[in-house]
Amino acid sequence: MVESETQTETQYDLDMRIYRLLQDEPFFALLSRHLNKVPTTSVSTAGIRFNKDQARFELVYNPSFLAGKNPQLPINGAADEKWVLMHELYHASLGHCTGRTLPDYDRKLANCAMDLAINSLPNMKPGAPEWVLMPGRLSHDFLVGMNEMSSEWYAKQLEADQEKNPENKGDSPEGQFDDHDDFEPGDGDSESESAEKMIAEKRLADAVAQAANECDYGDGNGGQPKGWGSVSSKMRSSIKKFGNSRKATLDPKKVLASFIKASVAAEHKTSVTKRNRRLPGKKFGRRTMHRANIAISIDQSGSVSDELLSKVFNWLGELAKFSSFTVIPFDHEVFEEKVYVWKKGEKRARERVLHGGTCFNAPTKYVNKRKFDGHIIITDMMAPAPVRSKCQRMWITDKYGAGRSYGGHKPKGERVLVL
Repeated sequence: MVESETQTETQYDLDMRIYRLLQDEPFFALLSRHLNKVPTTSVSTAGIRFNKDQARFELVYNPSFLAGKNPQLPINGAADEKWVLMHELYHASLGHCTGRTLPDYDRKLANCAMDLAINSLPNMKPGAPEWVLMPGRLSHDFLVGMNEMSSEWYAKQLEADQEKNPENKGDSPEGQFDDHDDFEPGDGDSESESAEKMIAEKRLADAVAQAANECDYGDGNGGQPKGWGSVSSKMRSSIKKFGNSRKATLDPKKVLASFIKASVAAEHKTSVTKRNRRLPGKKFGRRTMHRANIAISIDQSGSVSDELLSKVFNWLGELAKFSSFTVIPFDHEVFEEKVYVWKKGEKRARERVLHGGTCFNAPTKYVNKRKFDGHIIITDMMAPAPVRSKCQRMWITDKYGAGRSYGGHKPKGERVLVL
């Protein structure tokens, strides 16, 4: 988890500044709305990072850096702030942060190539701070005059240069300022982590596609097209290509399992079997026991199909091995007499106990008054938007329900799993 700055350490708030900084760059302004902006001292500058717990990518930044307090990498006013933000948002919009770009190249070389491809763009090169990686600067003078070439092209040129000059191989590139820690290709650590990364990639690609669509056609509610600002036509095509690259449907059971695991509350217990890594001489350590307490609210209206309920109940039966589910039937109110806890190893058939209308506030308020790690609502989405949930919330519906979420507006910042 990223360590946030305390209020006393900084007066710099990127959320308050980003829209003014990007007011003449509609695409980047639109995309930035989909990314959490996280102040942190764990990076010296800025970067795009994968948040495994939330299964999403986020923009992390050191407030001191953007406020111009880093003497080695000085930010001189709003123009430099804007340049840095656009650099990071280019990494996101081209999918560099997913680890799928240049997977077969040395990572230092690949990171250098991605930075060169962004920094040499026609809308980036003229205003670039003097300390950034740029063709023709520092150790990359052999690339002088090259503009708007792909990261693949730069990777090939850098690799050829290293073959001619082996002493340069493995050197940290001069002028690479931002955090690329999460740009590594996936190593297949675990099924759950793989699912979380896939969800994060799809979320990012969907956000990129939505921003691009608004730039071309407007928001679909009568608004005029936003335009692309300074983004060139060549880059628009590359951005749209990434935005459309994750159209394939994710395995819904993996998505459900990922949400449950991301909602887990961790408990620490003393163990004599695990050594403390910070004090290797000690035999005592901490064993982390993971348990998820999930509320499952089931819409009892007649338009929620038996097929949808049966499918979800079968999956929950498997996932109950590492989670505890509290099943909450509701229509316009919660039927408390029928609420039950579904524990590990139990086999339960789906059941329908009510047949009334739908009000999402009823189960949300019920869950908010109790201690749950996550809340899943199985529904046809045919009801007004509910009050805010105090825990992570996910919606499960069918393709008909997905088209009428909250009367046509999808839940913001919440997962919707369509079966």
